[in-house]
Amino acid sequence: MRLYLKNPRAILAEGAERGLVIERGKIVQLVPRDASPRGPVDYIFDASRHVVLPGLINTHHHFYQTLTRAHPAAINKELFPWLKALYPIWARLDPERFRVAVRLALIELLMSGCTTAADYHYLFSRRS
Repeated sequence: MRLYLKNPRAILAEGAERGLVIERGKIVQLVPRDASPRGPVDYIFDASRHVVLPGLINTHHHFYQTLTRAHPAAINKELFPWLKALYPIWARLDPERFRVAVRLALIELLMSGCTTAADYHYLFSRRS
């Protein structure tokens, strides 16, 4: 399947003013200002009301920490007092809370434009 993202309002790709052609999840053509896609396309998406940006990559995240981000005992602390305040909470993290934390972290990342993330999960409860 070939998808043509046609005429984006703005795009962060030089030489793609008229859009992109995507095939099997990969960009196969940048469509310059005065051109059309080479070859047939299966679907056309009118991107004239959209800005096309590359997905951001987060190379270091701790998804489970989203649940304690604003915990009162840890706010405005240096690293070691912060860890000391939060490790007892994280030690009680069960699979259901971890699932919620992961979902929340992924939603936040996607909403900020991140499409790839590496999670450094190193805490495992006895119940997991």
